[in-house]
Amino acid sequence: MERTCRAIVARLEWPWDWRVCYQSRVGPMKWLGPSTPEAIQEACRDGMGVLIDPVAFVSEHVETLVELDRDYAGLAEAAGCKTYLRAAALGTEPAFIAALAKLTMQALGRAGVEPGGASCQGDWSACPLRRAA
Repeated sequence: MERTCRAIVARLEWPWDWRVCYQSRVGPMKWLGPSTPEAIQEACRDGMGVLIDPVAFVSEHVETLVELDRDYAGLAEAAGCKTYLRAAALGTEPAFIAALAKLTMQALGRAGVEPGGASCQGDWSACPLRRAA
């Protein structure tokens, strides 16, 4: 997700501050951070607006429609954010479906969980490969 976000920012030539944040912790386990609510509250405290781009979600579902659109929008409003926006999930966008089909065909018969090999790379802040090194 972090590499995807860096690629999006580079492609858009995004001039504003941005950060990756995480949601959807299930159970008592330690979760990746910062959490989405923490990031929203920090942006609001800093006088910035918020644009959520749920890059890990490929379709609209309960987490986008309820958690992001309702719950987090309410959190941003309560924290004094002047702007809270959410980008739509990719859904059935033809270019996205074509890319998924291409990646699926390339992956057939190959071991591993990512086209390049391991499930994370050393530049990912929470990569277990980094900790092992």
